[in-house]
Amino acid sequence: MKTNIWSSAAVNGMLLALITIIFTLVLVSFPTSGTAAKIFIPLVKLIATVGTLYYFMKAFGQEQESYSYGQAFTYGFVVSFCSSIVIACYYFLHYTLIFPNAMDKELEAAQPYLAQFNVDPAAFDLIVGKFPVIISVSSIIGFTLYGLIFSAILASFAKKAEQPFANETEM
Repeated sequence: MKTNIWSSAAVNGMLLALITIIFTLVLVSFPTSGTAAKIFIPLVKLIATVGTLYYFMKAFGQEQESYSYGQAFTYGFVVSFCSSIVIACYYFLHYTLIFPNAMDKELEAAQPYLAQFNVDPAAFDLIVGKFPVIISVSSIIGFTLYGLIFSAILASFAKKAEQPFANETEM
């Protein structure tokens, strides 16, 4: 049975995005201050995301008769791209409707870094006004690049080995 790559990738991309959304909600609800937690939680999120992406790539290939590196890479990239769009939409809602005070906390944390580079206060006010859009666009770009890298790596493991005598006919 042939499955449409975009419909399957959209559903799997939404499921992949749920990992990032859940971890974001957990971090906002239960702030951590320890160094071990700041290392452990993103590491667990990375492992869960890469493992889930690999599972989706492998499962999509099981339905097909032949599944090359290029097909595995394309599917993984499309899943990652769909996921990054869902995450960007969530981040926009997160900073505008769900937790508008989280934007203030993020900007307060960034203020010492901006002061270090002598950022003009007018530019800082512009950043504050466009912060949800900046976060959304940068998350699309960042998560798409991560998806490109991880899809390229995982595709070599998710592909099906070609049968060596599949094109041979019996005489």
